Amino acid sequence: MPCNHQKKEIVMRITIRLVIRTAVFAAAAFITFCAAQQPVTKTAPAGRIVSSKKDPLPSWSESPVKKRLIAYCSDSVKKIPPEHRVAVFDMDGTIACEEPLWMEMYAAVYGLNLQSAKDTALLAKPEYRFAKKLGVNPFDTSVLNHWGPYISQMVWTAYTGFGNEVYIDTARSYLSKTNSRDSRPSLAGKKLVDLFYQPMLELITLLKEKSFDVYIVSGSLEGVIWAVCPQTIGFPRSHLIGTVQASAPLYDPEKHLVKFVLQDSIIPPEDNQNGKSLNIYNRLGKMPVFAFGNTDGDFGMMHFASTSGYPHMALLLNHNDSLREYAYPPYHGKPVPAWQDTMKINHWITVNMAEDFKTVWMKKK
Repeated sequence: MPCNHQKKEIVMRITIRLVIRTAVFAAAAFITFCAAQQPVTKTAPAGRIVSSKKDPLPSWSESPVKKRLIAYCSDSVKKIPPEHRVAVFDMDGTIACEEPLWMEMYAAVYGLNLQSAKDTALLAKPEYRFAKKLGVNPFDTSVLNHWGPYISQMVWTAYTGFGNEVYIDTARSYLSKTNSRDSRPSLAGKKLVDLFYQPMLELITLLKEKSFDVYIVSGSLEGVIWAVCPQTIGFPRSHLIGTVQASAPLYDPEKHLVKFVLQDSIIPPEDNQNGKSLNIYNRLGKMPVFAFGNTDGDFGMMHFASTSGYPHMALLLNHNDSLREYAYPPYHGKPVPAWQDTMKINHWITVNMAEDFKTVWMKKK
C-alpha cells in the first residue's frame, strides 16, 4: 500500500496530465476559431487569388467600365444625399431589345392587324399594309426602309377607341406568348417580353441597393411600358415614364369603373430628346444624377443628369454585337455622325455591348 508521500506524487502526476490535456484542447479550439475568422479565398486558374466576396455585376466583363460603375456605386454615392439618388434608364435599346422592332411596335403591329382582319378596307392605308407585312416578317426591309413617316401613326392608331387598360392587357398578352423571329441560337424561342439585358438589370439592382430611386424613361407609349415592366422586371407604374397617349375618361358609376378611351394623338411633349428632361422634371421635381441611354434621343436626360452638382454619371450603350444581338449606330432616322464627339465633350461613358457585356440576355428565375 503506497505511503502518504507516494499518494501525493501520484495525485500530482494525474493533475499535471489533466492540465496538459486541457491546455492542448484549448489551444486546438483557439486555432480553429481563429481560422474561421479569416477571409475565405479560393484559387482561380493561373494561380490568381479571387476573394469570395460577391460580384455585384457578374454579367459584365472585367473592363474599365465595370470598374467605374462599381466605384461610383461604392464611393461616389456616399457624397449624394439619399433623397437626391435618382437614376433614369431608357427602355428600348438600353435595358431591352429594340431590333428588328421594339415592344411598342410589336404591340402596334398586332393591334393594326386585328383591325384589318375585321375590315379589309383598312389595307388601303399604308400603315395597315406595313403592319400586315411586319406581322409575317418583322425584318421586312420593304417596310423598314420606307416606313419613317408612318411610324408614329401606326403606334397611335393601333388601339384608338379602346380603353388604355385593354391596350395594356392586350400588349402584355401578345408579347408574353410571342417568340422572337430571330433564328439564331441566342434568340430562338425567347418570348418578346423576355428580351431584356441581364447586365442592365444587375446594374439597376445595384443602384437600388445603394438607395437609388430608379425610373424607366422611354420614348414608347406609357401603356406598353406599364404592360411589360411591372411583371417582367418588377417596376411599379409610378416609376415608369413614357410618351402619354391622349385619352378621354368614360365613367361607369354602377360598375365603379373608369375607362380611359385612347385618342389618335399624344399629350406633348413626346418622351424623346429634351422631352425626356421635361417629363422627368414634371413627374419627379428632381434632377437625376445617373442616366443611361442608347441613342441621341437620350441625350436630353443625359445632359440633365450631367448638370447635377453631386457626383453624376451618364452612359450610352453602343450596339456593336452582331453575334449575340444586333449592330447599329446610336441614332434613329437622321444620322448623327458626331455622336462620339458629344460623348467626349460631356465626359459621358460609352458602353460597348460586344466588349462590356459578358452575357446579354435576361436570366429567367
